Formats: sequence, structure tokens, C-alpha cells
Amino acid sequence: MRPKSRALLLLALGCGLVAAIGITQVVARRNAAPEAPSADTRAIFVAMTDIGMGDLLSSQVLKLEQWPKDKIPSGAISRVQDIEGRRTRARLYAGEPILDNKLLGKGASQQGATALIPKGYRVVPVKVDLVSGGSSLILPGDRVDVMIHLVRDASRDIPETITRTILQDIKVFAVNDVLDLEKDKDGGKSIVAKTISLLVTPEQAAEVMLATQMGTVNLVMRSPEDDQQTPNSQAKPSELLGIVTKSQRAKEELAPPEPKPVEVKPMPPARDTWTIRIIKPGAVDSVSFEAEDAKTGAASPLGQWKAMSNGGANSPTGMPPAKEGAKAFGPVAQEPPPEALPPQQPTPTMKRDKDN
Repeated sequence: MRPKSRALLLLALGCGLVAAIGITQVVARRNAAPEAPSADTRAIFVAMTDIGMGDLLSSQVLKLEQWPKDKIPSGAISRVQDIEGRRTRARLYAGEPILDNKLLGKGASQQGATALIPKGYRVVPVKVDLVSGGSSLILPGDRVDVMIHLVRDASRDIPETITRTILQDIKVFAVNDVLDLEKDKDGGKSIVAKTISLLVTPEQAAEVMLATQMGTVNLVMRSPEDDQQTPNSQAKPSELLGIVTKSQRAKEELAPPEPKPVEVKPMPPARDTWTIRIIKPGAVDSVSFEAEDAKTGAASPLGQWKAMSNGGANSPTGMPPAKEGAKAFGPVAQEPPPEALPPQQPTPTMKRDKDN
């Protein structure tokens, strides 16, 4: 057997041995008994599917799942007796742990909407129309500001006509009789609101009730991510005739605009220049030339030369100024010197003067 064939055979045997060992390990892991849960985990109930608000919990929608102890949220339920006969206070999603504060009490299953009101809060209904109710855009769970419009009436202790905000960032508890859009047959669609119920504190409930008796109440929608309180939100008739406020378009966009790229203009290429000095009796003149391509106008050491400056008409040599854009190839030829005049012959008058 040739040495090359023997080496290939040994290589094939080695690959087969490695594959056999790998398959054996995989089969052994599959047949091994499941490991016992670690002592650092605890079983808690989680939702198998989405659970609507007010639904009764059962084993069909829940399961026990092992969670690391340091990852278990506060109030997580792990005992069956703590869940039996209880309904959800809010909507739960698949994989979410079941917390005690998100469930109603065992005796609250038949109490209706009152069982969904958190402790220390009240629900106040406000009568609205298409304008004051947000044009059917307000839905349960939205956040709104409560504004009141008052007309000047001295008999009712209203000193001036004004519109001001009395409550901010208030949660909408229900629209008409709809508490949860997932349960409503028209869920996801707008609701023609006649009454909007607000979730407020007892002090805020008193302000809303007084506002409905004194003037016109309007609900203003706001972003669910905006929890800032704006101080002194009001308007008077005299302010409408003042300076016009300008909108802020940058903040109205859903996404910030991308910055415009800065255009970088290329620097012009450096050009070669050279100067000729013309020396004449009593004066020195000079002419500067710059290299330029005849086709593109760019700098080129092999192209034409453009005259840039010279001594001018007032120079001692009396050279005329170079015309702008004049072209020359190589050095400018100097003008030949003027021809010498022949020696002057003495005139007859000069000869007579000499004789005398």
C-alpha cells in the first residue's frame, strides 16, 4: 500500500472514531434523568396566555415556572390557595408573573367595576360631547388634562373670563360603560363618548365636581409617556390679543430630524508661478506667470503660462501692462534694443565757425 493511501485511511478511521464518541455522548445525555432544580430557584405562577382584565384565574391559563430567587418580583404568588377564586385587576400578558397586587380579593368577584378601583382613589364621571370629549379619540387607559372655561360673573365670584387647567395627567377609567377594550366587541375602534369616567383622588374629585357646576369642562389628550406638570396653564382674553406664540416643529415630529450633511468644498490645487525680471538702464521691471491647463484651467506644470502682473505703464521701463488672460509659452521674449543712430556729420555752419 502506498504511503499516501495509508495516510488517508488513518485519517478516515480517526474521523469515524470522533463521530462515534460524539453520538454516544448525545444519546447518554438524552437518557439521563432530569436534574433536580437548584436550591437558588423557586416555583411561581406565570400566565400561559394573555388574560383580560376581570377574568377568573384557572389552571388552564396558569403554570408553575422555576425562577431564580434574585429575579422573582415582590408579591409573586407560588401557592394555589392564594389564586383560587380571584380575578385580575388589570390585563396580564403571556409569561408575566402573577402578582398579588394585580388580583382582586376573593370576595370581590361579584362587585363589578368598583372592585377595579385602587385603594385611596375615586371614579368621577364627566359628561362630554364630540368637542369636550376629544372627538371620540379618548379610550380607556388614556391620560388627559382637565380644563375649565369660566365666563366673568360677579354674582358667582368669577372676576374675569378665563380658561385654565385644573388637573393634569389623569387616567381615564372608562368611556361610557367600556372598561377594557379587549372585552368590548368593538375593541380597537373609536367610541362615541357621552360620559368619560376619571380615576382621581378624593380632593381631585371635589375639584372636578365643582368645575362641572361653574363652567364648561374639556378633556385634553396627552402622551402616555409625558408625566410633567406644567405650572400656570391658563389663558385670558387679553392674552389672545398680545404676542402670537410660535409653534415648535422640531418637537412635534415623532422622530428627531437627521442632521443635514455639511458640504465640504475641495480646496483649489496650488499653482506654480515664476517671475521674470527685466533689467534696463536705470530701472528693473518684473512679470509673473502662473501655470494653467489650456483645457481645464487647472494647475499644470506642462500647460500654458498666464501673465499675472508686471511693472505697469508707470514703471521705469515704460512697459505696457499685461492683458488679463494673456497666454504665453515659456519666457516672454524681450524686445530688441533700438538701433544706434549713425554719428552726426558736421554741418557747413559748424565748419565755418571752426575756420574762423
